[in-house]
Amino acid sequence: MQFEKHFPISLVKDEFRVWTQTYAPALQLPANVLGICEYGVTEILNNAIDHAKANNLVVRGSQDQQKTILEIEDDGVGVFARLKEFFDFDSETHALIELVKGKLTIAPEQHSGEGLFFASKAFDQFVIQAGELLVTFSDDRCDVQAAPARSGTRIRMEIQNHSTKTMEQIFNRYCDAENLLFYRTRFFLTLAALEGNLVSRSQARRVVTRFENFSEVELDFNGIDSIGQAFADELFRVWPLSHQETCLQATHAGDAVLKMIQHVKGRADLPQPGRH
Repeated sequence: MQFEKHFPISLVKDEFRVWTQTYAPALQLPANVLGICEYGVTEILNNAIDHAKANNLVVRGSQDQQKTILEIEDDGVGVFARLKEFFDFDSETHALIELVKGKLTIAPEQHSGEGLFFASKAFDQFVIQAGELLVTFSDDRCDVQAAPARSGTRIRMEIQNHSTKTMEQIFNRYCDAENLLFYRTRFFLTLAALEGNLVSRSQARRVVTRFENFSEVELDFNGIDSIGQAFADELFRVWPLSHQETCLQATHAGDAVLKMIQHVKGRADLPQPGRH
């Protein structure tokens, strides 16, 4: 199965209609996987309609016996450029760093800033291409590559047809089970390393920006071989001392990173940040 359809974005008023009339009839999937696809398609379409400043929209889908691939592409300003402009970020890379944390939206009255975050966690592979960045989320990784400059945004979502994932599982990992409060996020330190080796306090301060909006933050060090003393001290001692309501947890950290974290947290001459 394979399809591609083009729409003037001015005529796409209802992302649910695009899902029910274009995607859903073409997909043969178990209910749990179909639910993930519906969530991803409707959230990304809604973002394109409301924020992209685009004239045209392209939706694509393909499916074989193993996997399903869904694509949504617009000819707008590009997601990273849009965020950079609105929030006055230093660069499109800086916009990516903030977007990945979640709870970032240019229209808080209409959006929660959660849709792209949860969609990127639900699919086996979730790709964003905009500007000169190609960002791929997959399992425990976030890989960023330089790409030829392009206008607009292209989102590619891939999932195995017989995946056992459910949207409920994804929400439960990051939300309170009782009221679905989005209290936990995950940040990949490889994103911060795009701007240089992780050695300075200013880099650490950029990492922790908006972490106070969460109760728990997973700091994923996959792909990071070492960090500097000043960076570690700011991240694991200084910031937690004044933000005791947020718990920072380092994961996938190698021996050198763990040794530096233990060094800055173990200074007996200074107050210790309780449970951090």
